[in-house]
Amino acid sequence: MGDLIDVSGFGKLSIASKTDAKLLIVFGGIDVDEKEFDGVERKKPIYVSSGVYMWPFLNDIKEKFHIFVSVSNSVNGAKAYDSVISKLNEKGIATPSKQILYLFSGGQGPGVDLLTSKGAETFMLIFLVDIWMGIGKKSGSRAPDFYTHLVNKYDRIYYVHTSGGAANNDARDILVKKLGPAAILVSGKQGEDGMQTHLRTNVEAIRKIPRNGQSYP
Repeated sequence: MGDLIDVSGFGKLSIASKTDAKLLIVFGGIDVDEKEFDGVERKKPIYVSSGVYMWPFLNDIKEKFHIFVSVSNSVNGAKAYDSVISKLNEKGIATPSKQILYLFSGGQGPGVDLLTSKGAETFMLIFLVDIWMGIGKKSGSRAPDFYTHLVNKYDRIYYVHTSGGAANNDARDILVKKLGPAAILVSGKQGEDGMQTHLRTNVEAIRKIPRNGQSYP
C-alpha cells in the first residue's frame, strides 16, 4: 500500500496490495475536539475532521481492503462514490465485486445520498455506527425515516450504537428491534466522556468487518 490518494476533493483512498480486495467506503461524522483523542485541554479548541480521525481506527485493516474515507460528512455520497470507482479504474483496478458501506455518526447524510442513488444491494454489508438520526419530524432530517425503512428492506446491516448517539430513541429502538443480535450496544467506561464512547463505537464496529473472504460474519 502506498500513500493516501486524493479523490477529487471528496476524501482519500488507500489501495490494498491485492487488486481484488474488497472496497470499504467510509463516511465519518462532524469535526471533533482534539482533546477527545489526546486528553489535552487547550485554551482554544483544535477541531479534527473525520477525514483525519477515522484513519487510525482503520490501520489494522488497510492491507486487506481498498479504503475510501470522506473528507467530512458534508460531501455528496453518490458523487464521492462515483469518483472512488473512477479513481480505482484509473489505477488499473476493476470495480470491486464486494463492497462494504460504513457510516459513522453524521456520515448518515452522505449515506442517504449514496443509498438513494445506488441502492443498498450495491453493498454486501452496511455498518450504521452510532449514526445521528435527528430528533423526529421537527428536525427536518431525512435520516429517521430513511434508516428505519432501510432495515426493513435490507438485512445485511450492523447497527453499533450508544444509548444516546442517535438523538432519537424511537428510531434507535426500531433499528435495535429489527436487527436483533446485529444491533450492538456500546456502553461507557469509567473515566470516559460521552464523545469518547461515541468514537469508540468505531473500534467495536471495525471488529465486525469480515476478513478472509467471507461475505457476512
